[in-house]
Amino acid sequence: MPLSPPDEPLRFSDHLGELRRMMIRLAAACGLGVVAAFLKSDWLFSALLRPFHQVLAKYPEFEAKVQGLQTLAPVEAFMINMKLATVAGLVLASPYALREIWVFAKPALKPSERQALLIVFSLGLFFFLGGVLFGYLVVIPLALQFLMNYNLSFHFIPQWTLEGYFNFVMNFLLVFGLVFELPLVLAALVSIGVATPAFLAHKRKHAILGIFIASAFLAPSADPVTQTIVALPLVALYEVGIWLSYLAVRRQNPPPVPPPGRRRKGLR
Repeated sequence: MPLSPPDEPLRFSDHLGELRRMMIRLAAACGLGVVAAFLKSDWLFSALLRPFHQVLAKYPEFEAKVQGLQTLAPVEAFMINMKLATVAGLVLASPYALREIWVFAKPALKPSERQALLIVFSLGLFFFLGGVLFGYLVVIPLALQFLMNYNLSFHFIPQWTLEGYFNFVMNFLLVFGLVFELPLVLAALVSIGVATPAFLAHKRKHAILGIFIASAFLAPSADPVTQTIVALPLVALYEVGIWLSYLAVRRQNPPPVPPPGRRRKGLR
C-alpha cells in the first residue's frame, strides 16, 4: 500500500487515533505518578502535617491534650493517603501531560499562536505554583494559629480530624493557586478588548481597595497585619498584570516597520 505524501493532511480518523493513543499515554503517566507518590506517602504526610505541628508546638500546655489529628473511621487515614497520592501523582505527571498536549496541538497552530501558548502555559504554571507555595508557607500557618487561638479563647480543646484538616489545606492551596493567576486574567481581558492597559493603570487605586476588601475574606484573621500580608502579593500581581497587558497589546499591534531604503527621520 503506498504511503501518503508527508504534506498530505491527516484524516479525521487519524486524529481520533492519535488522540486515543495520547489519552492512553496520559493515563499511564498519571498512574505511574500516583504509584510513585503512594510509595512516598510518609514524606507527603509529613509535608501535609508540617504546618499543624509547627502551630501546635507554640502551645506546649495544650499539646498533650490535643494529641494530633483524629480519625473517625477505620479507612479514613488510608483514603486521605490515596487522595494525597492522587493529587501529588497528577502534579508529578503534569509536565509530561503538558508536553503530550503540546505535541498533539502544535501542528494545528500558527507560529505566533505556538509562541503565545507556550508563554501562557509557562506563566500560568509559574503563578499557580507561586500561589500554592505562598498559601502553604504563609497563609495556612497564619490560619491555623488564628483558629487555634479562637478555639482556646472559648476554652475549647481542638480535636480536629485528619479529613477535615486535609480538606482545609487543599482548599487553601487551590484558592491561592487560582488567585495568583490574576496577571494572566488581566492580560486576557486586555487581549479580548474588555479593558486596556491605560484603564487598568488608571483604576489602580480602586483595584488596590478591592484587593484589600477581598483580603478581608481570604485572610484567616481580621487583624490588619495578616490582611496586609495577604493583600500585598495581590497588589504586586496586579502591577504584573498591567505590565503583561502592555506586552499583549504590543504583540497584537506591533509598531510599523519603515519601508526598506527609506531613512528614519532624524537619522543620518
